[in-house]
Amino acid sequence: MWYPGHMAKASKQLSKLIKLVDVVIELLDARAPLASRSYSKAPFRAKKRLIFLGKSDIADSKTTELWERHFQASNEEVFVFDKDTDRRKVINFLAKHTDRGSLLIVVGVPNVGKSTLINKLKGRRSAQVGATPGITRSLQWFSVEGLFRVLDTPGLLLPELWSVELGAKLLLIGSLSVEMVDEKVMQRAYQIYARIANLEERDLNAFLEKYALEKRMLSKGGVPDLDRARVNFFNWIAQGKFGRISFETPQEVDQDKGDSVSSAQS
Repeated sequence: MWYPGHMAKASKQLSKLIKLVDVVIELLDARAPLASRSYSKAPFRAKKRLIFLGKSDIADSKTTELWERHFQASNEEVFVFDKDTDRRKVINFLAKHTDRGSLLIVVGVPNVGKSTLINKLKGRRSAQVGATPGITRSLQWFSVEGLFRVLDTPGLLLPELWSVELGAKLLLIGSLSVEMVDEKVMQRAYQIYARIANLEERDLNAFLEKYALEKRMLSKGGVPDLDRARVNFFNWIAQGKFGRISFETPQEVDQDKGDSVSSAQS
């Protein structure tokens, strides 16, 4: 499906970089933790990992609690996080699960909230510490209150295994944009959303016609502008403007462990 050149380059960077890292922070979208974990973990399988369930403020809170227990049942350390989470709570969690002086890296699919977490960790007192030996000088580490260092660099881990179902969920959480996917993925994304939001209309284009009229997104002659409506609709879902919604549950994962999304964990 969609795998631009810069993603391949980022993967190569990671394989060299990970050797110097002590702890990996996996930042997942709380609305679709499995889909947003759809990258190869081979580069850091031997590393200690901490899971951050981000954007929890726009996910269904009860479903997020289920995911938290799901990961804990697998002996994985989990921290539920959003843009309003107190910085001290974030630092205390990391300090509890890392040794002093450790090197940490935050990984995740695009638009999962990595910048939000990085900026939270930086705060006002965090100091830039320069390049670590053996790493490109443009990749900068910053110190968090002398407890540990975190790598400030975007886009190191990206999806590797693709399916319509996976692409649809990544579209719904904003990791993929409308321009990056085909009609099948958009239709499936709408079906997932419509089922959860209890929408009567099951066809995406039929829904978009009504949506465009409602939002006054019209072309010449008052014709509904479906392209504009499509982009607006999926952007609003990704931004949580239609309310707190989760797109997958642990129960669904347990019921269908053989699909391509589950396989992407390996």
